[in-house]
Amino acid sequence: MRLFFVLVAISGVWAHAQSCCGGTGTFLGGMERAGLGAGTLTVGAVYNYTAMDRTLDGTKRVPNPNGSVAYAHAFNLEFEFAPAERWSVLAVLPFSDKMRTVNISNGTTTLSTQYHATGLSDAFGIVKFSVLPPSPLSPWSLAVGGGLKMPTGQYRVQENGVELPIDVQPGTSSWDVLAWLLGCYRAETPALMTTLSVLFRQPGANINGRTMGTDLQALVALSPTEWELPILPVLLSRWRWTGPDRIDDRTLTATGTFRIELLPSLAMTAWEPLVLRIGAQLPIYERTNGVQLAPSWGMFAEVRSTLTLW
Repeated sequence: MRLFFVLVAISGVWAHAQSCCGGTGTFLGGMERAGLGAGTLTVGAVYNYTAMDRTLDGTKRVPNPNGSVAYAHAFNLEFEFAPAERWSVLAVLPFSDKMRTVNISNGTTTLSTQYHATGLSDAFGIVKFSVLPPSPLSPWSLAVGGGLKMPTGQYRVQENGVELPIDVQPGTSSWDVLAWLLGCYRAETPALMTTLSVLFRQPGANINGRTMGTDLQALVALSPTEWELPILPVLLSRWRWTGPDRIDDRTLTATGTFRIELLPSLAMTAWEPLVLRIGAQLPIYERTNGVQLAPSWGMFAEVRSTLTLW
């Protein structure tokens, strides 16, 4: 039960996009969880806020040529069900609220333009299989999975008859292929659980013939396994590489990044079977291809419950 609690408590981390407002990212709340027993249902709701007011050219911070700032709110409903031992199906229904403001000065006056869109984003599903299920007899566990991101989100939102930029649109209009790997190791001394999850996303072309960059990310989570308090500290670090976007054989400038983030959080179990988690998103290192608006900080909150149906 203690091992199961740790696996549930560290779940619920998501991926942000390479563009300023998270338009191409894939949320994968169950990326750090495997080994649900047959007949088990996990339901979760996650909120994430990301602020973007840094502009980078490579690793160097530079003035934004358009005076841009942005934010992104994301709210996700997550369902995972295990119809049989070792097998589970994860489905996520995401909603987003994204805004980017452009301020251009001509020396005497400043012209401000705001792009804002709210709505259903791209949903996705993934089938997971526990190759080596969690067990008190072994410190190792291993799971794999694969699935699809579907173009369920709006991708042609307009304001005053003008279509908004792609990074603000709730959806992408593309089908993406997902592959996932999870490995866990439970150490006795010190009593810690180390989790490594790797997600690969290969986007398809959108309705305008643009293919978002290939996405590869790894998340490392560290948490204690012998913990008597109802508040469990969890330390996570996310490493993400996103390739440049393309139209046919042409590579688009100012797309693609490599990013390292720290995601410290606290998981609380004051009202079982509910798990509440809150945390922060802190950038550690980022390298962009060209001038790009980058995340400066973020925060998230999650509530999750696991039920046994049979």
